[in-house]
Amino acid sequence: MNKQDVIRLFDYNFWANKRVWACVVKLSAEQFTHPTDYSIGSVHAQVVHTLEVEWLWLRRMQNLPPDPFLTPDDYPTYEAIRTRWDRVEAAWWVYLNALPDGELQGVVEYTSRTDGKIYSTPVWESLYQILNHSTDHRSQTLAQIHRAGGETIAQDFVYYTWEKPDAV
Repeated sequence: MNKQDVIRLFDYNFWANKRVWACVVKLSAEQFTHPTDYSIGSVHAQVVHTLEVEWLWLRRMQNLPPDPFLTPDDYPTYEAIRTRWDRVEAAWWVYLNALPDGELQGVVEYTSRTDGKIYSTPVWESLYQILNHSTDHRSQTLAQIHRAGGETIAQDFVYYTWEKPDAV
């Protein structure tokens, strides 16, 4: 894996996030906030979780302390979520574009929020974790949207490559 591969995969990640977001904003307020016993909870909670974890991992990648983990209550509207997500995506682009080519083999050290242990993970594996986590939660969000009667889309990487064959 090289820097251009990473940039392409993150471009896919942001593309897929926006496609799922287009389905989210078509939900009624009731569908968006309806509690479920699936995964993180409501579609609202699922989206905020995905956003917050993308931010958490960026902080880790930058060797910065984590910010407090925000909740759906901190993002009461679609606009609040979208504004924050656009900022997070822009910050990721700054990080990715400044990432030195050889840095992918470096190591990132962080304290896990789930078990409090300190982990050391290769940079490329950490970046892959972010992409995998987002894909997992997009799939869960799409399942919740489907169950709520909303419209869903495909988020497969191949659709991205068909739409953006020469991206980044």
